[in-house]
Amino acid sequence: MKSYPIFLLLLLSAQLSFSQIKFGLKVGVNFDSSGDIVLIADKLEKQGQLVGKTGFHLGAYTEVDFFIIYLRPELQYTKVRSQFENNLIDNSRIELPVSFGLILLGPVSIFLGPTVFYNLSQKSNDLKLDEIKNKMTFGLHIGSRLKLGPFGIDLRYEKGLSTMESKLLSQAGVPIEGKINTQPSQFTLGVSFKLN
Repeated sequence: MKSYPIFLLLLLSAQLSFSQIKFGLKVGVNFDSSGDIVLIADKLEKQGQLVGKTGFHLGAYTEVDFFIIYLRPELQYTKVRSQFENNLIDNSRIELPVSFGLILLGPVSIFLGPTVFYNLSQKSNDLKLDEIKNKMTFGLHIGSRLKLGPFGIDLRYEKGLSTMESKLLSQAGVPIEGKINTQPSQFTLGVSFKLN
């Protein structure tokens, strides 16, 4: 019984000695579906869906490999654009996805995990928007990754678990009421490059 802690310590040391810590940079495109909008002007209410447009992300990652499984936290800046009629809305946010991966065959792996979204700004060409109340939300992601030497290509789907709501204050200088509900929901295609 006394040797049990020593055995655990030796097992952990062996596991860590076989693990590899990697880090690198990543960049990619986002295909975002952005949420919905309600405009109220002169007691006429107009509702609609925000049309998502292509955005981008860039950041860095760290990866710790343990035989056929790995842990990969990432930190990235994301900018996405959506549109309602002629109104363009730009969102920028920080995302922190943490992936738990399983290597299937050689360079192919699957992964899933939680994501933290933190909204930095929301701007529009014609709409004046109040600050988003709940700037942080949590989500989940799932995807697949292909590694080719130092390069990696991943395709993932990310979904926020709650909305980020902001009030509309005016449209092209005319006071209006309404709100925008955005909930991160996106497909991303990323390319990463291992530095070590």
